[in-house]
Amino acid sequence: MKFELIKFSNVKNLEEVYYMYKSIPQCEMGSTNKFYNDSYDEFIIKFNSSIRDETILNTKINSCCTRYIFYVNNNPIGELGIRTTLSDFWVNRGSQIFYKILPIYRNKGYGTIMLNLALEKCMEFGFKTVRINCDDKNIASKKIIEKNGGKIDIKGYKTKDGTSSSYIIYLNN
Repeated sequence: MKFELIKFSNVKNLEEVYYMYKSIPQCEMGSTNKFYNDSYDEFIIKFNSSIRDETILNTKINSCCTRYIFYVNNNPIGELGIRTTLSDFWVNRGSQIFYKILPIYRNKGYGTIMLNLALEKCMEFGFKTVRINCDDKNIASKKIIEKNGGKIDIKGYKTKDGTSSSYIIYLNN
């Protein structure tokens, strides 16, 4: 099997990525699919705006964010984001990595592979540690984080949707 993280700016077939996003739920366990209700034209505008977030500080979150599409055998099955400009918030409390996988590809080990590839990218960015937050009800994501070396740093903090925990992963640079 072939696994790849392709930066948004290098994605070739936007139509298949658009349909991938249409198959990811709009909201679930603290995660929002911001492309869910978009027409194809609206999707293109937002997708291109996300590419700008790689190098231009997003003032809403006070960070730059590099986003990737996760491909398995040349098929897009998920999205991954890495916040690359880290303020005290992102280092001490906020999730530096976020990801989504198409429901039909869940519970097959792809999330573990995708996060492992993300951690390799984090090492390229020079990170020594990575913080990832996870809704406490999201057992699958907790397992993905733990399989990649995540240790709970902040347990059961309140969110608008319930409670979440924050994990730290130490990287071997």
